[in-house]
Amino acid sequence: MKKLFVLLLVVVSMFLVFAEDSTPTSLPATSVVAIVNGEEITLELLNSEADVNGLLIKISEVDQTFFNVLSNTEEGVKLLMRYKRAILDQIIDKLLIVQFAEKYGQRPSDEEVEDFVNKQIADYLSSQGIDEETFDMYLQYANMGTLEDFKKKLFFNALVNMSIQNLFDYISKNATVTDEEIKTYYNDNIDSFSTPSTYDLYVLTFNNETQAKAAKDKVVTGADFESVAKEYNLSDYRFQGLAKGETFPSKLWDYIENTITGAILGPINIDNTYYLVKVVNKIPPQVKSLEEVKEEIEQQLLSQKQSDLWAEFIDQEFEKFKNESDIQIFYNVE
Repeated sequence: MKKLFVLLLVVVSMFLVFAEDSTPTSLPATSVVAIVNGEEITLELLNSEADVNGLLIKISEVDQTFFNVLSNTEEGVKLLMRYKRAILDQIIDKLLIVQFAEKYGQRPSDEEVEDFVNKQIADYLSSQGIDEETFDMYLQYANMGTLEDFKKKLFFNALVNMSIQNLFDYISKNATVTDEEIKTYYNDNIDSFSTPSTYDLYVLTFNNETQAKAAKDKVVTGADFESVAKEYNLSDYRFQGLAKGETFPSKLWDYIENTITGAILGPINIDNTYYLVKVVNKIPPQVKSLEEVKEEIEQQLLSQKQSDLWAEFIDQEFEKFKNESDIQIFYNVE
């Protein structure tokens, strides 16, 4: 435990150095590392999303040598700086999505996002049976900051996700499916709404042919399968509602599906296992009616149309918005 505590202190110290050395001068957390269409991205947000501290701890647990290279060499420090620069690019893309949603009036308010985050945390704490104070202590012990830090991290990602969902709902709201489209889909995919033939079977399985033939003689002369199974200490001999391919080898199914109800087959030798089979009942394939599957088809077609509208909209409109955006980046790595 003491070793871990010392490691955490070392990593925290290095993390602060990385955060400062990555810019021309030492910067406070509120310093701006990028401006996207007039909206600032702070070093605090970058540090939170990059979480170099947590990354280094994980690396130290897996490979101490690699950890030492990252933390004690100029090349390692530069690599971590380039990593943070890549994370900054991701943050910029996410913020562009939020701003794109705002363009269509679909950006959630800060209050909505805060309410969502608080509810998520409250639900989690309730499920774990702990209070905020305990959770705050756990976060700090795990070197994840305070509960307020955790909420800030959740806030940004919730803002992005809620913006995407709002925008998707806005774009896809006009997607509709007609009865004719449902009918056409049903007719074109009728096989997918059919259930296969199923069988009720008695199947006695033996390891040698002599026993199998003796059992067959007993069945043919009037003994029922249940009594024969008990005589040979066989279990799991009765099967109901089996479809072809289930439970038994495909070669045995070739015999079963090509015989009539009531037939007794065998002994059939498949890989030195002998099967004695009685086909008790055969239920032919069943096709669900259009009315039974109409709602299912409608939802499937609607989902596809919504996805198509969304993909086309993003490809055309978002790329245009991104290309026309004013993006200034102040966090540069040589």
